[in-house]
Amino acid sequence: MEAIKDNLTSFTKQNGLRIVVVVFSFILTTCAYMAATLRFEGDYIHRHQWISTFADYKKELREGIYPSTPVLLIAGDSTPLFGIDAGILSENLGRPVLNYGLGAASGLSTILTETLNAVKSGDEVVLIVSDRLLAENSELYLNQALVNILDHDEFAAASLRNRISSFLFTPWDIILFGFGDSVADKHFHNVYQTHSLGKLGDMKANVIASNTPPKLPNKITQAYPVSKSAITRLRRFQKDLNDMDVKLSLLLSPRMRGHTERKRYVSVFSDNIEALRTAGVRVLTSPDDVSQISFDKQYLYDFDTHLNTTGRAIFTDYLSKKILQQDRKTLL
Repeated sequence: MEAIKDNLTSFTKQNGLRIVVVVFSFILTTCAYMAATLRFEGDYIHRHQWISTFADYKKELREGIYPSTPVLLIAGDSTPLFGIDAGILSENLGRPVLNYGLGAASGLSTILTETLNAVKSGDEVVLIVSDRLLAENSELYLNQALVNILDHDEFAAASLRNRISSFLFTPWDIILFGFGDSVADKHFHNVYQTHSLGKLGDMKANVIASNTPPKLPNKITQAYPVSKSAITRLRRFQKDLNDMDVKLSLLLSPRMRGHTERKRYVSVFSDNIEALRTAGVRVLTSPDDVSQISFDKQYLYDFDTHLNTTGRAIFTDYLSKKILQQDRKTLL
């Protein structure tokens, strides 16, 4: 017993500083988690709330228009919300279409869960999400870091490196002070509302035209490899859909032209498609399609994957052709 006590005393003396750092880090992390949780559920509800509001609203749209008719559900983050015209797509394909694009801020799991809650037997889902969301990189979305911490499943599925990153990049200023009255926030509150949505769930053209964003994106992002955890989520999502007799396809999102011409970018783009297809996910995008889904700034709205009405027409036509090609392959 004395030997154990002596060893413990010796260890403590030799590693005192490390122990203090570990204990301090644990206490700081616990306090941060509690503060985030309180703020998350308090007066300053995080911006992800509009995503669940949109989801509920679009479920009501579906019940009002197609209560029992199987539909083509264009699901995903805000990429299809701005980038797909459900009415034109419906005309091109000759079938009912609903734009169920939501937003990326709450993470991939939320999008997949909300989509599962919206589909019915016989539907078909085309999922369109930003590459950065499939990379599940906490640096890339303001809310993603906080959600990764508060959502146990999201946090548990992340690698140790991403867990640490989640804490490092948590938006503490927003947690403590909420959102201010900046020009960007006014734009957000003017545009990202249910009254901005058309009868098929996409962003109204007149809303885009009458609300000029405070700035357009300038930073051209690199290509991000799809994460293993995202692939795991997609496989589980696909199985859940199959159990409901719902087919799934995935379309890679539009992006701002720039790095897309570089060999490294094209290589990662192709590798992502291969990784998803190897996992059993049907991907409509082809490895040589990067130029077709890359858009100059004149086609963008307020984000590098948000298209304006002109860009939306081009991307909707692209999706129409991809679905028709897939349908022909299925018949053969």
